[in-house]
Amino acid sequence: MTSSRKSAIAGTVAGLLVAGAGAWYASNHRSEAAPAPAMAPSALAVVAAPAAKAAVSREQAVAKLMALPELKRWAENIEQRSSGTRHGALLETDPAPRDVNGKPHYQLSFVENGDDMAQSLASFLVSHASGEILVEDDTSGELLPLDQWRKKQKD
Repeated sequence: MTSSRKSAIAGTVAGLLVAGAGAWYASNHRSEAAPAPAMAPSALAVVAAPAAKAAVSREQAVAKLMALPELKRWAENIEQRSSGTRHGALLETDPAPRDVNGKPHYQLSFVENGDDMAQSLASFLVSHASGEILVEDDTSGELLPLDQWRKKQKD
């Protein structure tokens, strides 16, 4: 895996943690008299547009990936090997959809996540329209349908 990809994943993890902490703080510290802070129209469009068009939500894409036997097995192995100090997790590597043959896809990576790091084990794309799963080969960048990736894993 390239250092730029590792940096992107680390940045995504940090961004997600900051966004989550900010959302928690805002929801738990909002006074009754104060109106909700306004979101910039451009930020709202970036967040809302992909979800509004998608037949498969981001949450459904994550659930679909976490239901894969390979990811379940990886997560269990990580937990056992680390005595519970590390976990398997899915991270959205880029909130912007990735276009594949004119169709938008969620960009998610399965990572081994610990206090000091997040190491990507596999990168996935999930179609907004159909939920089709593609797996990105980290070396070549080639996109493989799930069944082809499974065959390649056995080789």
